[in-house]
Amino acid sequence: MAFERKISVGAHDIDINCNATPTAVIRFLQDTVDENMRICGPSYQQLMSEKKSFIVSRTALEVFRPLREYEPLTVYTWATSGRGVTFPRSFEIKSGEDTVLRCQMMWALIDLESRSFIKGSDFSVDSYGTGEIIELSTPTRFRLSPDTELNKVGEKRVMYSDIDKNRHMNNTRYFDMLFDYLPDREKLWMSSCQMNYISEAPYGETVDIYMSDAFTEGDERVYYFKTVVNGKDGITARMGVKYVDGKK
Repeated sequence: MAFERKISVGAHDIDINCNATPTAVIRFLQDTVDENMRICGPSYQQLMSEKKSFIVSRTALEVFRPLREYEPLTVYTWATSGRGVTFPRSFEIKSGEDTVLRCQMMWALIDLESRSFIKGSDFSVDSYGTGEIIELSTPTRFRLSPDTELNKVGEKRVMYSDIDKNRHMNNTRYFDMLFDYLPDREKLWMSSCQMNYISEAPYGETVDIYMSDAFTEGDERVYYFKTVVNGKDGITARMGVKYVDGKK
């Protein structure tokens, strides 16, 4: 059974076209998980008191149209029993009866003292509401090909406003950070994204950002990204975009 939360796209969530930004979209999803855990338990805080924490390892989403300023929306989320050390989360956002977004997130549950993974067989997610993993029409995972040419396009120092209580860059911030480097970004909206979280970007460190040229895949313009922190890969991502005016 899905947990649901009513939201509205606020003035602080939008870009110059009055569409929700990529990071705002991801925050709608993660805030719903947080509310689901607080109401149904155990919450993030309860898990932290037990020296446990969920972390996101992979996100895949498809967006069927932009989410508009002041638009009332319903966010649905449900868990799926852990498989090995992976805990899947599914999401759907609806405007009235219309589905505007579907998403899969893969999480891991960490023992904070030993830094080891907790198996799905050792932690029940039943209290959160469960169901089958949502199906997407876009790829749910990808591996960055070594043949994909990436060029450094910028760097970002991880500032205090970027981090969360784990003292590293919050995973939602990557989406706007990458979108900022797209050509014609003022005319685009994010229609899909697959992101792999490999290693953290700690407070005070510098994130080097690498990006491919554009590819045409179906009806999307697609860019591939990689970040590097202290010589190690941070995230890899595939981001699909479309023009606000429907231009190809």
